[in-house]
Amino acid sequence: MTKYFSASLAVFAILSVGCERVDTAEPSAAAGSAEQKPSATAPKPAPANESAGKMPAPPPPLTQNADGANAQGAATLEFKKRLDAYVKIHKEADSKVDSLKRTDDPKEISDREKALQQMIMTLRANAKQGEIFAPEYQPYFVQIVKEDFKTRSAADRKALINELPKHMKVDVNTPYPTTIPLATFPPALLRKLPDLPPELEYRLVGRSLILRDVKANLIVDVLRDFVPTIPS
Repeated sequence: MTKYFSASLAVFAILSVGCERVDTAEPSAAAGSAEQKPSATAPKPAPANESAGKMPAPPPPLTQNADGANAQGAATLEFKKRLDAYVKIHKEADSKVDSLKRTDDPKEISDREKALQQMIMTLRANAKQGEIFAPEYQPYFVQIVKEDFKTRSAADRKALINELPKHMKVDVNTPYPTTIPLATFPPALLRKLPDLPPELEYRLVGRSLILRDVKANLIVDVLRDFVPTIPS
């Protein structure tokens, strides 16, 4: 009996210590809050069910900025889809033209380029302006170059534009004029434009942005009045 009573006292002592620890923790927190009372505008503490693992509230509806980003993303995907469609035509044309027997013969290289050019023109006989430069993405092209040109001087802008000889016009599904130098496209501007497959490259001719087939030296699409006018 004495042993049982002693054991009961021990259990009671342990429970008492535990209760003291729990009780003393809350007053200390209350003391802290008493020293620094929350203002009337302070946010209310989260309900217990949220801290217990309740699912967070759903995100707010898309803002206009998010909608704009989604629209640009969709336009970019449309542009990429059109690029992919052209690459298929390029590869089909390339497979139908005899391969080079000698890669060091300028005449043979030139002849094959013209043959590839003609084959692509045949496969795209009904090609129209804007067929690859997706109308959905054209406003973004214009905005990109406007923002780029704001950082350039008038002299720098002028240096970027390869003026066309008089009475010459660049058009879709026509050879890129051999009289126009293949100047390096501005690197800073190029980094801001969507990436192209290796078969294509951007070119600035006059105030137009051109997509040029590298191997065929062919203009595959044109975005006219792309470059802002140069102040006099």
